[in-house]
Amino acid sequence: MLTGNNGILTQTQRAKTETEDSQEDELRRLTTLEAATNLENTTYTDENDQTAPIPAGFAASQVEGENTIEDGLVIIDSEGNEFVWIPVTDEKKYIRNETYDTIEVSQSAQTDTGYLPEGIQPTIDDSTNNENAERSAVTSKGGFYISRYEAGKETSGSTKALVSKKGATVWNNISPEDCKSTAKTFINNKNVKSALCSGIQWDMTMEFIDEREDGIGNIFDVEQVDKKNRHIGESAKSGENIADKVCNIYDLEGNYYEYVAEKDFSNTSFSSILRGGHYHGYYSASSRHDYNQDSIVSRSFRFVLYII
Repeated sequence: MLTGNNGILTQTQRAKTETEDSQEDELRRLTTLEAATNLENTTYTDENDQTAPIPAGFAASQVEGENTIEDGLVIIDSEGNEFVWIPVTDEKKYIRNETYDTIEVSQSAQTDTGYLPEGIQPTIDDSTNNENAERSAVTSKGGFYISRYEAGKETSGSTKALVSKKGATVWNNISPEDCKSTAKTFINNKNVKSALCSGIQWDMTMEFIDEREDGIGNIFDVEQVDKKNRHIGESAKSGENIADKVCNIYDLEGNYYEYVAEKDFSNTSFSSILRGGHYHGYYSASSRHDYNQDSIVSRSFRFVLYII
């Protein structure tokens, strides 16, 4: 029998897929070993002669399709956490996109307070100073890294560790204030610091991925909704939906709403801002929503890395 669940062709394809997965797993393992030996920030040059800084404790993925900046350069640390480089080459373009739906929310949104890590956070903790400090920190290094997956948590006893890993339990049911403090716990040293993704950083990510191919070969339009493939009707662990993958980043349109470091200070009841859609809410990846500051099961967050 050639076809069917036990057919020769089916078994051949299954064996091919398993072999490819095994090879990728081995390349990721080798990357984590390399990361453990990288003790200082370095510069990576890809096959197209494009460059990106690699922070100490990380290494560029050796997996094909994850090792060029154009396609979404993935870096991995010694524990298997993964991030994607978002290049930013023009300081003047590092601004909020006020045209994304809901437009009135985009136009009234401002950068939040208290979200930046030590060493980047300015003395005066207000929207203007924080936005300027963020812009300077990002553009001085040519970009930033965004977590490849929605914030995940690994639990050991009563301790929860923040991770960016495929198949992780998504860290949901968390308030925006706790998102800000938790995002800073991932890493904070002289080479690299973590923080909650800001609204402008989300917009820069949208600009980078717009009109690129998703994981199943469709065009990813950040302002359009793919009800068929990216909103599966139920929550999932991080990175399980290949259709909601673009430039190696997962779950930007579906799975969970994500808090960002952005607020609508004019709306006292619904001041916190969420981005994207979720498993049963049909919204585009670029969408902005203003909500209360409650901890809700459908809400999570994503975090970024600043190179120092």
